[in-house]
Amino acid sequence: MDKTFKTYDEQIAILISRGIQISSSAEKSEAKKALQHYGYYNLINGYKMPFLEANSSELSDDKYKPGTKINEIIALYNFDMRIRRVFFKYILLIETNIKNLIAYSFSQAHQHENYLIYTNFNRNLKDSDKLITNLISDIQRQISNRVSDPCIAHYLKQHGYIPLWVLNNILTLGTISNFYKVMNPKERQEISKIFKIQDNELENILMYITPVRNFCAHNNRLYCYRTKRPLTDLSIHDKLNIPRHSQSKNEYNYGKRDLFAAVLAMKVLLSDMDFKKFLKEINNALNIFRPRMCVMQEKDLLSYMGFPEDWRESLLKIK
Repeated sequence: MDKTFKTYDEQIAILISRGIQISSSAEKSEAKKALQHYGYYNLINGYKMPFLEANSSELSDDKYKPGTKINEIIALYNFDMRIRRVFFKYILLIETNIKNLIAYSFSQAHQHENYLIYTNFNRNLKDSDKLITNLISDIQRQISNRVSDPCIAHYLKQHGYIPLWVLNNILTLGTISNFYKVMNPKERQEISKIFKIQDNELENILMYITPVRNFCAHNNRLYCYRTKRPLTDLSIHDKLNIPRHSQSKNEYNYGKRDLFAAVLAMKVLLSDMDFKKFLKEINNALNIFRPRMCVMQEKDLLSYMGFPEDWRESLLKIK
């Protein structure tokens, strides 16, 4: 589709020419309402991939699989919206937990004005000077941007300083992940042992779920999430008997760079009860989408997500 303006009727005509079934007046009305509500780019360009013929390419016009209807594309859009809400909800639980653990451990070791003192961080890291100074600058910038917040303003006025456990309310998960990265080993390990993992594993997990959280917060497409930066190998990969990639024995077939990897990360950091609730809510979203599937098959959707077909049963067995 070229970049010139197209009316809703012209957009519908393009979809029909490419194989989407829109024939009755009711279907045209539904298509128009969908384009008005979601926008062509967000709905069609964002969620068309599972419905395209295998020989479609960026160099030619899209061709949709026989039987494709716009209501199934809308159903995929809504499924993605639901799982974004689920992931965001439970990542926020992790974020609150991690922030509080870091504030406690770090403040116990370094007392007041601790996070603004360069020497309170691990200076033995590679590029430590850059990492620490960037972190302190980032914290100062976030404080400056939120000086009007009542809790921030109160502490600045009364004490001239914001305790880390108060500052938690404004720091992003990305910042707190970078904070953990440059903490001293003893403090890092005090936190990671709570989750029964190594500190380097916790560092990697936090770095992995941070962009997933941001995808959710900014309504980016999530179901087919992929990243070049993999989740570290965890014991849960072996417990689930995830096969190794045929081309690279150092890489698992799934659970490394996909949405399932985020699920594995959350298995490590959530309580058993919260993790079960998390899985149930993902499954509920699938149950809502399943009756609306026609062209798309559930196994194909799970493949886009990086999920094995027995994803829920296998995860519930892991202690």
